[in-house]
Amino acid sequence: MKNKKRTILCLLLTALMLILLTACGKEKKTEDSNLFDLGDNKVLYKSACIMEDFEGNDAVVLTLDFTNNGKDSTSYLWSVSETLIQNGKDLEVATIFIDDTFSTIIENQFEEVAPGDTLEVKTAYLLDDTKGKIEVTLEDFLGTKSGKFTIDPATLSREEVEKIEGDPDEGGVALPAATGDELLDWWNGAWYGWWIMNGCSGTYESMEGAWTDLCGVIDIGEDYMGTITLWDEDYSQEDPMVTAAVSLNKAGTGDHGTVYSEGGWFTDVQLEHADWIVDPGLADHENMIWIDGYYENGDDEYHYDIYLRPWGTSWDDVDEDDRPYFYNDWYLPMIEAKKAMPGSIGAEGTAEGGSIDTHTDDGDAKAADDGGSAGAIASNAGGNAPGGNGLMSDEEVQKGYVWMNEVAKDIFNTTYEELCDHFGVEGEFVKEEYSDHMKANYRYYKWISRENSNNFIYVNFKENEDGVYKISAYNTSGFSSTEAIAKYLDIVKAEAAEADKAASANAVMKDFSADIEQFAKKDVVVKITTKIPETGWSYDESKRALVENDDPTAFGAGAMRFEVKGSVDDFDYYKDSFENYNDIEDRVIGGITFHGRTYKYIGYQWIQYVAQIDDTRALSIGLTKMECVPGTMPDIILNNMQIK
Repeated sequence: MKNKKRTILCLLLTALMLILLTACGKEKKTEDSNLFDLGDNKVLYKSACIMEDFEGNDAVVLTLDFTNNGKDSTSYLWSVSETLIQNGKDLEVATIFIDDTFSTIIENQFEEVAPGDTLEVKTAYLLDDTKGKIEVTLEDFLGTKSGKFTIDPATLSREEVEKIEGDPDEGGVALPAATGDELLDWWNGAWYGWWIMNGCSGTYESMEGAWTDLCGVIDIGEDYMGTITLWDEDYSQEDPMVTAAVSLNKAGTGDHGTVYSEGGWFTDVQLEHADWIVDPGLADHENMIWIDGYYENGDDEYHYDIYLRPWGTSWDDVDEDDRPYFYNDWYLPMIEAKKAMPGSIGAEGTAEGGSIDTHTDDGDAKAADDGGSAGAIASNAGGNAPGGNGLMSDEEVQKGYVWMNEVAKDIFNTTYEELCDHFGVEGEFVKEEYSDHMKANYRYYKWISRENSNNFIYVNFKENEDGVYKISAYNTSGFSSTEAIAKYLDIVKAEAAEADKAASANAVMKDFSADIEQFAKKDVVVKITTKIPETGWSYDESKRALVENDDPTAFGAGAMRFEVKGSVDDFDYYKDSFENYNDIEDRVIGGITFHGRTYKYIGYQWIQYVAQIDDTRALSIGLTKMECVPGTMPDIILNNMQIK
């Protein structure tokens, strides 16, 4: 159980559901019968109570006095090993938050206690039930001395907890649980910073020196494999700019090791092993990571630098010119209010139900509102921006958000007119302005619930070409996005599938074929033939993917990706990193039975079919951002597919 004690470290950064709790009711004990001599330390058991952890599970909370009688400073965590047994089972550590800064009830177990001093600490464990007696054993880490006592849960008072501002439903992103591994727990969590482009050519030539704020989540498992998910002002956690598979190595120039890219995507280009070599020891400041990368897609090229620090970190040690753009106007107010990192930049920045004043991709929104930008359009003075009342039913608003966030095939390539067609009503125009920072015009609209005006979708549109405004960011206000997804996702998917069936039934088709080579083995090839629509689909040769868009490089479009390996087992190399893995019904494709499965990996939800073609070839067909409902186009394409 000594190793188990160290797992208490996981409580510091677990989940973003913040909980406020009242003081423990106490079961008083006599000091003499509950004072334990544990070598260089003494522990006094003072009281216990029952509380709920952050998921609503019952937990027993013990209050102890820890006295350091040794010669050196030490902490309770690294001096005392705990074992709690109930009904013959070892109890697991409980996560109970005490405030909105992610502090847990066992927080001060980490504090150093000077020789001769005493510190009150708490410890918490999940109950097997509220009736069985609990046998508690405390021992020093050397295991030479111990003390034992029994707690009867039936005699303990129960203390209530209440949710407070900052849980994931209110805009905070879900974070990985801490692991007890000091190296992992330094990396894992929420990060904030900025990135810049240099050496731009091709279509990015005009973006030379452009820089934007950046948020992200790092989630690395105990096998030292994991993901880095990043989004800037044009993206969000749900539609990220970067989803990188990474590995962590303990070696590095500093104390935090080195992270290497192993796969995934940076915008629309694939990351390979060691494209990123991220060593925090090479950064200019403490608690900072610097990602040095290169983008190349045909004639389009640029070098990029990414600078990130843990969410909540002050940048006072960094020159003002090297701080993120929204550092003062958005980030500082957020962390001073002790708010969790939201899923889009600028979100949760106002009191207007979560709408955005400093918008996700508008560096000069605040300046424009103050009349600060010479080129800014302070309002729709010319009356050239279209608009309506934006009113829909509350159900339509929430379903509209679910469609945008979960179902739409290419939301960031959607024009204002196309969104109006989908919603059936023009949005309420809010304002129009020019951003010096992004060198573009922006328009802002709301689609609002008739029943509750506090519930709305707030959408930013950027003028990408003359007179054409496409979605650049969106956010919700007044309702829980998580609850909306849980309530309406299946319905919205079914509605989208019916629309796809109707369109697919009348689609004009053309022949398609592609040779899929095994990586680094050009002589190992699988030939695929099928039929695809004459419009609306294209093939991305570099990614070996059929893309549900006329532009094969369209970011966020659904795709059907093909990959060849030597055996089916080779597709399971990263299986331990798959989330929500489920086997689904096998499918016959081209006369071959493929095994079906679904899972989430490097930020994407996958439907994957895998089969052994012959002794030397195995094929994977992976579908991302698309459903395979009978009668829809993905289903038709697979039904027509032949494999050689």
